[in-house]
Amino acid sequence: MKGITHFMTGVAVASFFGRAVEMAAERKSWILLLGGVYGIMADTLDFKIYSFFSRDDVVIDPDPLAPDASMVAAEIGRAIERAWDEDRLVKVKCHTIRLGADLWRQYVIKFDAALNEVVVVINPIVTTSQIPFLGTAPAENRVGRYRLGVPIVETHGRPTVVDIMNGPQIGFRKTGDRVLVEFIPFHRTWTHSFFTGLVAASAAALVASIAAGPGIGWYYGLVAVAAYWSHLVCDLTGYMGASFFWPFWKKRTPGLKWWKANDADSNFLFNYACLVAAIFNLNRFTWADPVRRVGHFIEASPLKYFLLALVIPVSAYLLLVRLFGRKGPEEKESEAIAEQAMRDEGGAELDGEFA
Repeated sequence: MKGITHFMTGVAVASFFGRAVEMAAERKSWILLLGGVYGIMADTLDFKIYSFFSRDDVVIDPDPLAPDASMVAAEIGRAIERAWDEDRLVKVKCHTIRLGADLWRQYVIKFDAALNEVVVVINPIVTTSQIPFLGTAPAENRVGRYRLGVPIVETHGRPTVVDIMNGPQIGFRKTGDRVLVEFIPFHRTWTHSFFTGLVAASAAALVASIAAGPGIGWYYGLVAVAAYWSHLVCDLTGYMGASFFWPFWKKRTPGLKWWKANDADSNFLFNYACLVAAIFNLNRFTWADPVRRVGHFIEASPLKYFLLALVIPVSAYLLLVRLFGRKGPEEKESEAIAEQAMRDEGGAELDGEFA
């Protein structure tokens, strides 16, 4: 899920603790904000700290003036075979191709398990907003293929698009009789575990105990661990999953594949549901004169509140999306352009699993 979604989930989870709401209202405590911070902490640790310690075994840095898709595909393919031969994780850094202050050359990487090959397509130039300039795709060496000598399995769910800012790291690990393709291998490992959440929350409890006394410090830790673990539950709904049981079980547990982490509809609905839940909790745990409470009917009829504020609006939203929204799987413009290039080249298209 998006960072704002994890933050909102952490705040909503913290609001279920009545004492936390009372502390925020009466003592001007920041404990609800602590829930939001711990809700997003796992991703913050990954991308702001741990990513700098993830060493690259292979670095791909295409020539800005003459990008060669075959060269990129071959380097990635050889890295996959190296992971098989050496029976270890091999990490490949795919650098972006910057052409100017607001111009980037986009390229797409597909791991085709059915045909057992790596396909790279050089796409048109794009802006930092990822808006393509049609007609700027290279005339030569646009589509590259590398036939692998070892079988692969891909779980990310779609091609990897490399275009702006910092390019992704892709990992390859021998798993059984295949090589597993891991998108961003440093992500959702030890930081995304229940054990790490417990340790991180212990730090919050310790600081709070020193600042406000042990009688209240443990409660900060309780809110923090609940918010941290809510992040893991959210990630379970996607494709990548997480290393929930690290350090006892270090492999990633696959997600439920209900939706993509960047899916706009699921992120919006998650945030809306968190807002509805937080309002409900702020109302019921505020020990003020009931007459002064905003939305007193919430306490009088919780079922009516959730029906009017959550069930009906969400149902209406989903109905509108079904009637007027996308009719099929969401496809990025970059993937559509790459697919057209593969058709023109005469090779296989991006099949339904990846589109």
